[in-house]
Amino acid sequence: MMMDVLSHWNNYPWASERFKKGFRFLETLSADTPDGRTDIDGEAVFCMVQSYDARPWEGEQFEAHRQYADIQMLLAGEESILWAPVEGLRETQPYEPDVTFYALTSAPTELVLIPGVFCVFLPSDAHAPCLQHGAPSHVRKAVVKVRVA
Repeated sequence: MMMDVLSHWNNYPWASERFKKGFRFLETLSADTPDGRTDIDGEAVFCMVQSYDARPWEGEQFEAHRQYADIQMLLAGEESILWAPVEGLRETQPYEPDVTFYALTSAPTELVLIPGVFCVFLPSDAHAPCLQHGAPSHVRKAVVKVRVA
């Protein structure tokens, strides 16, 4: 898992041109970008912009992906994403196309996203996105999916 501000993305030695394409695309977005999917490099790299109300933590689960890494960045609002390494988590729903669900741990790490801050979640990173941080918030978020397998 990695968390930083968007203006720092190119300070990292990215192993894949796909990640670079995803970050360059994120730089073009604004709070007014319409919801929907945009193919950046076909099924290898694409972005989904979505709007929703952040949810309470109760009853939530971790998710983890096998084929794609996520780059998640808010365009508006505020949300918490809970994180934990996949190792040792209890699976609650078996693997379906690119997602497995796990029970939340008793002490997950809380990451707080605000506009311009990104998180990268690799297949080894369980995460529970779309959650309220303190008060309810309407969120606009971009999720870039980067194929890694």
